[in-house]
Amino acid sequence: MQQGLFDTTDISTLEQRVHELHDIIRRADYAYYNEAQPFITDKEYDDYFHELQTIEKQYPLLLFPNSPTQRVGGEPLKEFVTVPHEIPMLSLSNTYSFAEIEEFHKRVSDGLEGRSVEYVAELKYDGVAISLKYVNGQFVQAVTRGDGEKGDDITQNVKTLRTLPLTVSPPLIDGIPLYDFEVRGEIFMMKDDFININREREEKGEKLYANPRNLAAGTLKMLDSREVARRPLHITCYYLFTKQIELVSHSQNIAILGAMGFPIGNAQQSCLSLNDIYSFIDYWHIHRDSLPFFIDGIVIKVNNLSQQKELGFVARSPRWAIAYKYEAVKETTLLKDITYQVGRTGVVTPVAELEPVVVAGSTISRATLHNYDFITALDIRIGDTVSIEKGGDVIPKVTGYIPEKRQEQSMKFMFTPICPCPVGSTLVRPEGEANYYCDHSACPWQLKRRITHFASRDAMNIEGLGEKVVDRFVELSLLHTIADIYDLHTHKDTVFPTLERWGEKSTVNLLSAIEESKKQPFSRVLFSLGIRFVGEGVAKILTRYFRTIDDLKNATLEQLVQVPEIGNRIAQSVLEHLHDESEWAIIERMKINGIRFETVESEMATLNTTLQGKTFVLTGEMVTMTRNQAGEEIAQRGGKVSGSVSKKTTYLIAGDNAGSKLTKARELGVTVLNEQEFLLLLSE
Repeated sequence: MQQGLFDTTDISTLEQRVHELHDIIRRADYAYYNEAQPFITDKEYDDYFHELQTIEKQYPLLLFPNSPTQRVGGEPLKEFVTVPHEIPMLSLSNTYSFAEIEEFHKRVSDGLEGRSVEYVAELKYDGVAISLKYVNGQFVQAVTRGDGEKGDDITQNVKTLRTLPLTVSPPLIDGIPLYDFEVRGEIFMMKDDFININREREEKGEKLYANPRNLAAGTLKMLDSREVARRPLHITCYYLFTKQIELVSHSQNIAILGAMGFPIGNAQQSCLSLNDIYSFIDYWHIHRDSLPFFIDGIVIKVNNLSQQKELGFVARSPRWAIAYKYEAVKETTLLKDITYQVGRTGVVTPVAELEPVVVAGSTISRATLHNYDFITALDIRIGDTVSIEKGGDVIPKVTGYIPEKRQEQSMKFMFTPICPCPVGSTLVRPEGEANYYCDHSACPWQLKRRITHFASRDAMNIEGLGEKVVDRFVELSLLHTIADIYDLHTHKDTVFPTLERWGEKSTVNLLSAIEESKKQPFSRVLFSLGIRFVGEGVAKILTRYFRTIDDLKNATLEQLVQVPEIGNRIAQSVLEHLHDESEWAIIERMKINGIRFETVESEMATLNTTLQGKTFVLTGEMVTMTRNQAGEEIAQRGGKVSGSVSKKTTYLIAGDNAGSKLTKARELGVTVLNEQEFLLLLSE
């Protein structure tokens, strides 16, 4: 036995304690995440978790695959393994009308030769279908739907979901313990979590995710499960299959899943008639907006499993089930005015000020209009009745105006090139861009968003310095620039104790996070500065070629544009920022406070040049990342991204719905990679 922390305890006693901790943490997770009824404090949970981690570290043999500590994710994979489904994962036929449901019922009745039939109606979660395999009550494998016949093994990623039991206590069914079985479900993201993630991306000037489903799908296809663990994904389960026992009905299966600790939702209903089905659909059409997650319809299934088997399948869909889909929610309202909103980089976004209207359960009074060109293209005028749409995209959209309701007094939007902030600086529109910018560094609106960006998780990661706290500190004149963050400790004994709803613990935690941020690498620091067009990927590229901030400042425009993926626009923006006296003064202050403005040798040793000298063209829609993100991944490895296919192109990366570029690549004999092949190339 190993010597150390537990050298006075025999291994069998420790193993028993490990299983006790597994059980406590598992029950605590279920109570917290599935029932919202915690039975232990956060401190108690952390203590149990730490105890388990300590034992596992001291005794690796007691680190079991389904330990709660394994939810944090493991080492990145090089690729996903494709595995076949034992039972095909088929898609459901969709309908948008009660008439088609009636036709479905008639087909079911004909198939059962007129025998009575009971249906089960349940919510259709707007997520990603997944198959889960359990052996001896232990979770062993998760596979995506794929093409229905086979899918990708994403076990490591799914293991990070807090709402999924990794170990279950086998229930007795007809006196037989259920050990080996397959569960199917839907992985999804809550509305609020999705909104928060998009809000963070918007503040960083990054492209927003289209909807929670796409975000969930992209997350599950990440090769690094540690990143997946940081995303708030959930699962609901709706299918059970086993060879051990003859199961009777779908409703019984749902009850068994619930008894084993699987999240099953609470909106299943037995339907003995079409009217029962219609009532269920109508009820959730009215109440779906009250749900904390998105549904895109209702699933209707024959309850009896022997009848399901008798009805069988047609093409790639079961004859015994159908999905009723809800259409996107649309409303109209009055556009009262168009105002401005200023972001962290100074970008000024026009905002529609609306007569409040309830859309999909939310009262909408404001919606983005993107930019002046968008308003012009749609010919949207103040005083118009405009259409607002809110489907699975969460964020409401102005989709146009209602021509027949346009009034004579409606006014075209006259752009005023003055920032609405107290400074009132002149707005500028760089050549070739759609957006206007406020370039005045004293703009308080810009300052708040800039500091929030600097402190965000993907930047300097200063926990406790979120949007509301930043707004408060700016208004109290504690923060005038990002450099002032590192002087906040001077207010520890004077200002902080006087702040309402701000305790000593908040002060200690914030100052500790600020101090910890000084360890961030140069690439993160550069990204944190909020230089226009310098995202995470560009920052990493620049810090590969320029070891210090002084090297970067002293570079010429010609030197910068020679760096892969650094075009004239980015180069000019970098030089303008670093040669601005006020901005450089901020950087000098942060240097004095110990912020890292240089790339150390250990970081240089890890630089990746695997794609050096290779030229890529990207086309089509990607699942795991955006095309911009793919371009950054290529650039970080020394490769170059081009907008057009030529004989000099090394690879064409073809996502879904690839167009003419794919045709041209094939004509020229350019190597074409699909998304999975591209991910494999990145991992080399």
